[in-house]
Amino acid sequence: MRLTLCLCVFASALPAVAEVQQSASLGSRVSGVLARMASSDLETREAAFDDMVTLIYEGQKQNRGSGDTDALANFLASHPDQADRVKLGLINLLNADNGLFMDPKTPPGTYTEGDMEHYAGAVDAVSSLNDERAIPALVGAMTTGGMAVGGLLKYGQKSLGPVLEKLGDPNPLVRSEAINTAVTILLMKDDAAAHARILALIQPALKDNEFLIRSSAIFAIERLKDREQFMPALEELAQHDPFKLPGKADDGGELYPIRLQAKRLLDEIAKHGPPVTDQGPAR
Repeated sequence: MRLTLCLCVFASALPAVAEVQQSASLGSRVSGVLARMASSDLETREAAFDDMVTLIYEGQKQNRGSGDTDALANFLASHPDQADRVKLGLINLLNADNGLFMDPKTPPGTYTEGDMEHYAGAVDAVSSLNDERAIPALVGAMTTGGMAVGGLLKYGQKSLGPVLEKLGDPNPLVRSEAINTAVTILLMKDDAAAHARILALIQPALKDNEFLIRSSAIFAIERLKDREQFMPALEELAQHDPFKLPGKADDGGELYPIRLQAKRLLDEIAKHGPPVTDQGPAR
């Protein structure tokens, strides 16, 4: 009788023991992948990230490639004991990748198509996280476009400060995207203080030496309800902006893209006045 009781207790404990062993095995595997994701070598990080994606899909009904961010969310929810370090590992991976892929000194053609796919995957993964610690990494990837900016917009005003810090970046493309993203964040708040900050961004940008910054300023004006106040500045740009694309002179103004952009906005204001659509996301 006592033996039978002991056997029953032992049998009932087996699932719990198996679960502990499975959790320990997963933790060990995650540790190995995260260690390689922290490597200074890009190729090692790429392979490790690929292994992390494979690990995330294990035990899930969906097949790999059907929705990596959904699979990641399911993994984090199913394994809360691993979630924090996986999140930090992904954030640190993107920070390291930003240092390479966003370096303006890197010669064109340095990275392969596979490298760029890896970087896009890292941006996508970090953009999907609901973790404010991801903000600096996403700001670093801001010029990649929609995924990074969309990730930042989730945090609203909390991401504004780090975005504005990029206005001092030596890379004109980064400064341009900082203006676009900051304006989008401020338009989401849409109060008097936010509007004043938008105007404070636009006014110096219209006179910036870099054509990308002037272009971003015009795009920001396009999104304002009171954009008519900038008509004199737009008329000045439409007539005299100095930036010219290489090529022969033409009558259409296509070789002067900022002039053309300003003229089109002036025509839009003359026809329709304030914008008729709601404020959209940054370019």
